[in-house]
Amino acid sequence: MTRRQRIDDLGDLLPAARSLWGYVWAGPNSLVGLAGGLTTGRRPVRWRGVLLFEDARGGLARFLRWRGFAAITLGHVIVTNRPLSDGLLAHELEHVAQHERWGPLYYPAYLLGSVRGYRRNPFEVAATRAASAVLDQLRRR
Repeated sequence: MTRRQRIDDLGDLLPAARSLWGYVWAGPNSLVGLAGGLTTGRRPVRWRGVLLFEDARGGLARFLRWRGFAAITLGHVIVTNRPLSDGLLAHELEHVAQHERWGPLYYPAYLLGSVRGYRRNPFEVAATRAASAVLDQLRRR
């Protein structure tokens, strides 16, 4: 039996693993993500310390497509409805780090941050900024 893998060009710019404390603190969020990921009918890939349901069609992935989004990160679970670029994966990995920092407080804080709109949400601004920094470093190599 061969294990599916995901290959990226992110190298050592992003962590290949996560801390035990991060898994514990974000555990409740990851359970929500696992429940959402299982609705996709897609088999996940373990990648950089997360479960990645990439290029999924059903369930949560279908909902994302309907709402105009490509991906969502819920704890240590990333669900996408298409193959993703390294930039968007870097963006989603920043959300994983946010889940590790905020733990169960992430969901209410994210919702509160969305009051002024998705694009002005501080969590989204930080993830976009982090992904841009990673892409800049990739271009310099």
